[in-house]
Amino acid sequence: MVKHLLLLSTLSIFSLLGNEHVIQPASIKDYGQKEYLRVSKDLPHSESVPWRLVCTIPYNCHFQPWIEVDAVEGKEICFNSSNPLVLFLTPTETFTTRGGVQAVEAKDWVSGEGAIYTIPAGVTVRAVKYRETGYDTRFAGSFESSDNDFNVLWKKAARTAYICMREHFYDCPDRERVGFWGDGTPELNQCFYVFDAKSHKLCRDLVLRKLEPKFYPGQHLEFLGDYGLWFYYLQTGDVDSMRQIYEPTKKFLFETYQFGNPKTWFDWGKENKDTAIIETCFYFNCLGTLKKIAEITGNQRDIDEIDLKMKAIQSSFDDKYWKGGFYKSHQVPEPDDRANAMAVNVGLAEPSKWPLIYENVLTKKTYASCFFDRWVSEALCKMGKQEYALVRMRERYKTMIPCSFTTLWEHYDRWWASRIDAFDDGSSLNHGWNPPALLLSQTIAGVSPNTAAWSTYHVLPKEAFLNSIRVVVPSIKGDIKVDINKTPSFYRLKLVSPEHTIATVGIPKKSFSVLREIKVNNTTIWKGAFVEGVTGVTWGGEDDEYVKFNLQPGTWEFLGEGELPITTNKDSLEPQVLTKSLDKKSWKASASVETGKYFMTDAKLPINVSAENAIDGDHWTGWRDMTLKQYPGQWFQVDMHKEQEFNMLVIDNTWAQWDSPNAYSITVSQDGVTWSTPIATGGGGAGMTNIRFPMQRARYLRITQTGISTKYHWSIYELDVYRIVEEH
Repeated sequence: MVKHLLLLSTLSIFSLLGNEHVIQPASIKDYGQKEYLRVSKDLPHSESVPWRLVCTIPYNCHFQPWIEVDAVEGKEICFNSSNPLVLFLTPTETFTTRGGVQAVEAKDWVSGEGAIYTIPAGVTVRAVKYRETGYDTRFAGSFESSDNDFNVLWKKAARTAYICMREHFYDCPDRERVGFWGDGTPELNQCFYVFDAKSHKLCRDLVLRKLEPKFYPGQHLEFLGDYGLWFYYLQTGDVDSMRQIYEPTKKFLFETYQFGNPKTWFDWGKENKDTAIIETCFYFNCLGTLKKIAEITGNQRDIDEIDLKMKAIQSSFDDKYWKGGFYKSHQVPEPDDRANAMAVNVGLAEPSKWPLIYENVLTKKTYASCFFDRWVSEALCKMGKQEYALVRMRERYKTMIPCSFTTLWEHYDRWWASRIDAFDDGSSLNHGWNPPALLLSQTIAGVSPNTAAWSTYHVLPKEAFLNSIRVVVPSIKGDIKVDINKTPSFYRLKLVSPEHTIATVGIPKKSFSVLREIKVNNTTIWKGAFVEGVTGVTWGGEDDEYVKFNLQPGTWEFLGEGELPITTNKDSLEPQVLTKSLDKKSWKASASVETGKYFMTDAKLPINVSAENAIDGDHWTGWRDMTLKQYPGQWFQVDMHKEQEFNMLVIDNTWAQWDSPNAYSITVSQDGVTWSTPIATGGGGAGMTNIRFPMQRARYLRITQTGISTKYHWSIYELDVYRIVEEH
């Protein structure tokens, strides 16, 4: 029997509470053996031919499959994740049976949302389970709003961040597990909004990691400024780490970094990367951060030189790149959303230019990847265009929000847009560089530190059309809880603020058409001007965006009274809540090309794409006709073994996003010979296709391709059949 190997580390973490340093242990946590959410066969089960048992897990995680069998000696059993990308790093494990009842657990962890066991003929599978492991940190933050699309997006981002951390931050846990600084930046950022303080150890490790100038130097620039080093310092107050990294950071910026390096990477995204502007902006931001670190670490002697370098960039930036309505270098034929967003974010684009950048670039171009869109969203919110920031975020994640996967992907729509204009079957579906949890908690809810270790912080909401927000931010001083609710006549903001903090709360003027009065804990504190008299509340000032108040620790409830234009986001992508699908464990699937295999990517990973995969309960496995592209007459059908009533199908081909049927026709049959006229026709959606039709009673169901694609194959990665009963 293979014994379970529990991975422990001697990690410890730095955290700050008040003025005391606290060391907390951290490790890889063993969550114990768990039952699968679903198994494709009722157990115990055996067959007279080799067969596969497919088991699903509630969410993407690190796990080790376990199995108990009754077998004769010498039978080889195989098990691995149903995620085919794990084959890049983790070979399928096998064990050879002894005689009798025995149990075995995988030696190595894999990632995914399910497991596949390949079972020899005559072997009886008595039970299966999985052991979940992961970095020992708790999901301590949360975000909920009136628009469920963003709630789903936050949760998927949090889950993605978690499975991309273990010994260090990964880009993804299946295909590579590389510690890129680019991926590490949003992963570090989201730790402080999603997880408890145990996660800070990984953040500190990344901050102290030795710089590797030849390893994607552009990613170093993305990390060495406000978005990495200074972000970490504001969250933790860890000045000791700032002292350690100051000289290496200064050397990298002053001596090592070379502009114009063709191997400098800032984003994959689409081509039209305006690298000259992007690297100038990040370099300028890094200099500003270096100056702040110099001030807190006693290196004031360098400040004059830093200032000279910053002023040189500021004085020449517009002359080099401003083209009257946007920023653009000679490297690209049209303006880049990434470059223009960064000019706004780092302060090189003065506010008078923002309307032109917004109109000409940020509302017109979507070259940024899901990694870099973070900075586009932040620029939009800085401009006061948070409504569009949310709309753009949801539009770009529109295929990830409603899909059945619990994590966020490497590429929007699984579309490799840089150099190869096509579907990328080797891209991960759990990639750590997705930042929505950060954007929603820090920028949209508006909760962020002003000074080190959250000694002072602000709550400056940019909620736009979100009529309610409830967020918990697990700061190093304690949980910060904000609850916002809007109606046509009031704006309510509740805050629980921890000890050893001063909070600045802003009531957003933009949320009102008329703001008459602001109360806190039922006492008026503003009526056109600040009204003193509430202990613990002082005047924080007023600007074009907010009426602000400074607060001592405690529980506070603000009520802004007036007139509020309440809008509802009509284009919600909320996934439909369905009743449980029909049980398909005994069904038989067949197709015009029923069985098959193809070799994925240049690594030549063997992928089974037989028809039975489409009804095994796992959206990572599926049927694909790899013999030809889409053509009329291709078909896929199921035999449900008995007559069933149903009125809806859900075709999930999210894994092969662009393999949706160009056009389809649905027919049913009682005997598999005589087929009905079409009960539904249409075209497939990108990833998920929901098909409604009048209630049917039949044993057989067939989907026939009636369209043509010269570029994409046809896939069904999971087919579910529903009987929806309308309520009256």
